[in-house]
Amino acid sequence: MRQKYLLIALLFVALGFNSCSKDDEYLNISEDEYSTQKKTGPQPEAAIKLDLSQVPLPKLSDYRFFTGALKDQKPNYLVIPYKPASDLFSDYAHKKRFVWMPKGTHATYVSDDNIFVFPVGTVFIKTFYYDNVQPGNVTKIIETRLLIKKYEATENDSGWKLYDYVWNEEQTEAYLDTEGNGIFVPITFTENNVTRSINYKIPASTECATCHKLNPTQSENGEIAIPIGPKPQNLNTMFNYGTYTKNQLTRWKAAGYLDNSLPSLASINSTVDWRDTSQPLEKRVRSYVDINCAHCHRLGGHCDYVPMRFNYSNPNLAQFGVCMVPTAQIDGGPFVINGGRADQSEMIIRMGSTEESVMMPIIGRTIVHEEGVQLISDWINSLSTECN
Repeated sequence: MRQKYLLIALLFVALGFNSCSKDDEYLNISEDEYSTQKKTGPQPEAAIKLDLSQVPLPKLSDYRFFTGALKDQKPNYLVIPYKPASDLFSDYAHKKRFVWMPKGTHATYVSDDNIFVFPVGTVFIKTFYYDNVQPGNVTKIIETRLLIKKYEATENDSGWKLYDYVWNEEQTEAYLDTEGNGIFVPITFTENNVTRSINYKIPASTECATCHKLNPTQSENGEIAIPIGPKPQNLNTMFNYGTYTKNQLTRWKAAGYLDNSLPSLASINSTVDWRDTSQPLEKRVRSYVDINCAHCHRLGGHCDYVPMRFNYSNPNLAQFGVCMVPTAQIDGGPFVINGGRADQSEMIIRMGSTEESVMMPIIGRTIVHEEGVQLISDWINSLSTECN
């Protein structure tokens, strides 16, 4: 009898039916689908074969990143969903994010607040959509942005290319935006019990490049295109993958997407969800400002000519803007952050405006993020620092 059980156990190991095999090899699929694919094939690793010489493809479905109806955004084999700890505000649009890397490749850690060095062929997928769209309280997908590393980086070229796919009214397909001039999409939706009507802006290619760039060498013509969100500090959080919950960095490493350069998770200076009221107010504020502002207001960013440094790794509140005199004065804002006086802080005035000459960020939104303004205002009003 003992030999019989031993043989059964060995058979299960040989066939790969152990506690880790499904988690590692068949990410994001149900138990039934897993059993069917194991028995009948074809094996899912053959599903995505991206020929970079053909990129960009004319339709989103051509990439085969998703299975079933495209609008369901059901990820294919090792197309891993992810989410930064805090979201960038985009006129209350919801987002679904995914990453895919070619088999056998992996990314390398640089620092907590810089993106990994990703291999050629890496694809980041971000879909923008609204729930509770009127009339009818339906879901409407507007665009899917792809950020693809087409080739190895050179001194003045990161190899990253940005492509935007616009969804049709039938929600059956998304087509490559070949014009790149930007598109306005009228939409009425309900969010947080408030109904709003806006002209959602699908960005022009030049607008995408404004944010998705960095000049790491501070040299003339040294700007390169980069992703923004996939930094260790933003991914060191738990994520619900549907059938299990796991730390995102642990999940990426288990999938083979990260090499051994990743430090211990406990050592990473990590951002938090700004909506999590159990976290310290300042940490929530700095997390919000990092994801919404720091890609421009950091060394080498689009707005590095002004002295504010909004990256989460900067603990210096004076450099963060507290009692800092603005480079460009605006009415009612004598300091970037006026301790105890949110109503007299440049940051709040710019966040609360939709005038092109005043508002910040300068692109990426057309309306005010009321909850974000309230968060930053509460923190500024809590400061005991008096600015003179």
